[in-house]
Amino acid sequence: MRKQIYWAVSGIVALAAWGAVLGFGGPGQEKERGSGEGFGMFSWDETVIGPEEMEALSSVAKRANVSVIYQTFSRECLEGPESAVFVAGMKDRGMDVFALMGDAAWAYERDGKTLIEQIRYVAEYNERHKDKGRIQGVMVDVEPYLLDEWDGGKEKRAELMAGYGACMERAYAYASERQLTFLVCIPTFYDATNEDILERLIAYGCDGVAVMNYNRKDEYGQMAKEVGFAREYGKEIICIYELQKPGKHQLEEINTYANEGLEALRQSAWRLERQFGYDRLRFAYHYYKPLKELVEKEKGQ
Repeated sequence: MRKQIYWAVSGIVALAAWGAVLGFGGPGQEKERGSGEGFGMFSWDETVIGPEEMEALSSVAKRANVSVIYQTFSRECLEGPESAVFVAGMKDRGMDVFALMGDAAWAYERDGKTLIEQIRYVAEYNERHKDKGRIQGVMVDVEPYLLDEWDGGKEKRAELMAGYGACMERAYAYASERQLTFLVCIPTFYDATNEDILERLIAYGCDGVAVMNYNRKDEYGQMAKEVGFAREYGKEIICIYELQKPGKHQLEEINTYANEGLEALRQSAWRLERQFGYDRLRFAYHYYKPLKELVEKEKGQ
């Protein structure tokens, strides 16, 4: 997600859906219903775990209604004292912590060896730190579409995605054995490029998927198939909102809420919650640093 973002807009959206997605409205007193369960927040920077930044993060999280933090941890960090202080501190403030991890190259490993090793570090951490210090699960961000094989033709892509799917299933089984919730971050376009693998991933390879819903033109249509599969198999689904400014990682204005602001994002969450009507739909910010900037901006208005 950090290195490069690929966009795919597929299918034709009915006029009614367009009107619902692009329209505004809804009772004012209900405008934040989409955030009723609290938002997730991605955090790629380990420095926030230290005491200097932890209070600032907590303040931002409170103002942005964050209830889950997807935080990257190195092995060294998990083995040191600060990680437990951070996780327990977030728990005291009403937030669960997931370990955020991922590398595109892990898609090559059908046996999930490297990913399972990373999950093992989290499981071993949990053995040492129970109760408030426990990490609830993992958010896995593996992007096979960044690899050369993705553009190597239909057969090459299918082989790559089959390996990716096998990797996720093995890692999911391992995480489940160790009582860790296993969430997988995916783009919006697998329904157009590899729908069978998308369905299998949701059915057998995770506890839930986090969809990079990064195009404000069609937020409903982009993730309708994914929500449908999640509903069918009883899995959680998370709509991720991009907050980085246009120009970064090939982002354009339509791909991000950086200039739209948090109120527009909340309205979007409210609409999607009503449109999908699925009680396991959640929302998340990508990511802490630009969210912090938006919160400061909103505070000063």
